[in-house]
Parts: sequence; structure tokens; C-alpha cells
Amino acid sequence: MSWQTYIDSNLLGTGKITQAAIYGHDGTLWAASADFNPAQEEIKNIIVSFDDATKIQEYGIRCNGTKYYALFHDNQTIHGKNAQKGTEGVIAEKTNQAVILGTYREGTTPGEANKVIGDLADYLRGVNY
Repeated sequence: MSWQTYIDSNLLGTGKITQAAIYGHDGTLWAASADFNPAQEEIKNIIVSFDDATKIQEYGIRCNGTKYYALFHDNQTIHGKNAQKGTEGVIAEKTNQAVILGTYREGTTPGEANKVIGDLADYLRGVNY
């Protein structure tokens, strides 16, 4: 299966994730939805925040030009709420070799979006990605 298939089927295909991308730990893009193009600096900040969340705690999370408040973070997961539209959010999950990034809109609960991203992350960890 190609990386793009994971984006199209496993994430966007659920109807719960509106934009998504998969990056390597070095920030290299593996696959993305057509309308999702976060700046390299935004991706870099998200990736380093798994180990040190100081920046996102203080300044929030920037993704695809949108600001999100950091709600939760640990060494594998980052969750944020849209600073303008509180019913929208962003989720990042770190696997052994990749970072899965997805956004959701009103109509999807944070728990639904977390499950979609988390399930793919668990699968990739299980196959050592």
C-alpha cells in the first residue's frame, strides 16, 4: 500500500479527518491530502514538540497557517484546538519512523478524530514504521 492510500483511505476516507499528511521524523513529506500544505517550519516545530513542548505550550501550534491551542501532548501525541473555531482541531501522532498529522472540523468530536489518527499510528508502530 502506498503512503497516499493511507491518507486517502484510512484518514480522509473515514469522513472524520478533513486534511492529513504523513512526514518522516526529519520533516520529509511522505504523502498529503491535496489541500494540506503546512510550512516546513510548522512541521519542524510539531516534530520537536514531542520531546520538548515548551514552544507549543507558550505560543500554540501552527499548522497549515492556522493557530491551535495545545491541549495535550506527550512523547507520541499532540492535540490542539483551533484558536478561532473551538470546534475544530489538529492531532499529531509520532510512530517509530513517521509523524501523522490530521485536522478535523465541526461535526467531528475530538475523540472520533483521535481514534482515527491513533488507530493508524498504532498500526504503523506495529509494523515498525
